[in-house]
Amino acid sequence: MAKVKDNAPKKKRRFFKLKVFLIILLVLIAAVGGVFGGNMIINQNFTVSFYQITSDKVSNNIRIVELSDLHNTEFGKNNSKLIEKIESLHPDLIVYAGDMMNEKDSDYSVVFELSDELSKIAPIYACYGNNELDQQLFYDSTFRRQLESHHVTLLSNEAMDVEVGSSVIQLIGISDNAEQFDVKTNNAKRFIENLEPTDNCRICLTHYPELFNSKLLNRDIDIAFTGHAHGGHIRVPYFGGLYSPGEGFLPKFTSGVVEADDGTKVVVSRGLGNSNEATGIEHVEIPRINNQPELVVVDICWY
Repeated sequence: MAKVKDNAPKKKRRFFKLKVFLIILLVLIAAVGGVFGGNMIINQNFTVSFYQITSDKVSNNIRIVELSDLHNTEFGKNNSKLIEKIESLHPDLIVYAGDMMNEKDSDYSVVFELSDELSKIAPIYACYGNNELDQQLFYDSTFRRQLESHHVTLLSNEAMDVEVGSSVIQLIGISDNAEQFDVKTNNAKRFIENLEPTDNCRICLTHYPELFNSKLLNRDIDIAFTGHAHGGHIRVPYFGGLYSPGEGFLPKFTSGVVEADDGTKVVVSRGLGNSNEATGIEHVEIPRINNQPELVVVDICWY
């Protein structure tokens, strides 16, 4: 009489493997969902990063708050959260390191209304980012005049001495990126080469931190405030940002205070908003992952 083979153990093993696979799949889905969901939540608010830089060219402590790459983002109604936090920090100066709005925006009210409120806290100085410069050159030639009517001093390949307490600092603003820097019709190279030596602390506002790999090396700049890299978009713990529109993959300048080869302290803001400029495709953005929007505070100390 033929024996009937019992397939029950094999069926149990297959069912067990399927069950384990489904559990692992659900865990992975939950983990990925948690990462993206968590990032969506933290990206709706900002963190504050504090840095201290010592300079023997100042005679009192100077606090500077930097905003960069806002891209018309709002934190609270009319940016109330941003304004409240900056007011609590008691800055001596506020600087914009570019891309506070978007290239083709026709409504500047987010930046203008924010500037009106921040100007009640401290003087505001700014440089062009690529978005503002394109707006000025190609879409609305009145942009600079409008921005300055909202209490912002914009420096475009220009220098200005500013008194802060008992110290005098020199602020300079650079408008051009590395590709534009040497173009004869532009002013950046001519401006930087004609800068007179100064004993004051020279602070540079430029949107492009990668300039301190080349064009702005050995230019007698003490401190620079920059943005543009968006923190590398995706940040890997203990490694840093993955991509910058100015440096490509594995960039050097994405966050914090980076010392250039000539000793210049380059402050790189991770920025407050996001844009599609890294992809070059309209409405397609590299998401900010492990890269919370950032407000930067720098204390320049005389001791």
